[in-house]
Amino acid sequence: MVTFNPALDDLRASVPALLKQVEALVVVDNGSGNVGDIASFVEDYPQVILLRNGKNLGVATALNRIFEWAQKAGFDWVLTLDDDSEIPDGMIDGYRRCLKDRDDAAAANLGLLNDSGGVSASGNSGDGSKRANGFKGSARVGIVCPLLVNRRDGTVFHSKRNESECITSGSLTSVSAWRAIGGFDDWLFIDGVDFDFSRRLVAAGYPIVECKAVLMPHQIGESRTINLGFKHPIAWNHAPFRWYYIERNQLYIDKKLGVYSWPRSLARIAQDMLIVLLFERNKGKKIGAMLRGWRAGKRKIRGMKVKTK
Repeated sequence: MVTFNPALDDLRASVPALLKQVEALVVVDNGSGNVGDIASFVEDYPQVILLRNGKNLGVATALNRIFEWAQKAGFDWVLTLDDDSEIPDGMIDGYRRCLKDRDDAAAANLGLLNDSGGVSASGNSGDGSKRANGFKGSARVGIVCPLLVNRRDGTVFHSKRNESECITSGSLTSVSAWRAIGGFDDWLFIDGVDFDFSRRLVAAGYPIVECKAVLMPHQIGESRTINLGFKHPIAWNHAPFRWYYIERNQLYIDKKLGVYSWPRSLARIAQDMLIVLLFERNKGKKIGAMLRGWRAGKRKIRGMKVKTK
């Protein structure tokens, strides 16, 4: 869990619920003004490890610290959460069942299921990977993610946007997969950190599995869906600084992964700006931040080598 000036009431609700399902909780604090209060609260929970960055080093760096700790402690999977996440009962068991069902289907296709429905010894992954914590046969899975429930209106939506992108909150991620692709990209700081990471995982052969049996309440700021009849764009209502990083990072990620297109980048920022102008508040500051981020992204990608496949 990454914290930055969290509401203590959120932590009081989420931490006890989470500790019923996991063996340890690593909290990396990114320079919160109330870090002293956070430390006092977690003192009552011996399974909680608080790591202080001292200042805001960004989401990517904080996530890497969590995975580094998990790797050293011998954990094979990490559940990543926001500091205001609501943890549904049975979340981890739901993920286990989801992967077991996936295993059994794969084993059946390969003729490896025995009469009792278990996976035979010949059904090992063959790569020496661990099958720890009940996540049997999941060595090549990169991420298991939930369906999300909008806390504002109860709408169910996907945390897995497509075959290669899912959000960080609520995702169960393989430590070995994280290590194999070099972790999260620290330069991104915030916004796009999760999509860059998941796209690289999938490209490296670690698929994302969406577990439809797990529904996690989630809210992205003050986002709302706009009903235009023929289309349903989302007005995210991000703060201006978030729009800076969104526009900056989209260019960098596309360039890094070898899919950058000048016309596409122009069309994307134009669409983002149009939605802000039509449906969001504080339009001037947001548009200014978007343009500054886009220009910063252009400076960053100058001279970058295109990824070869």
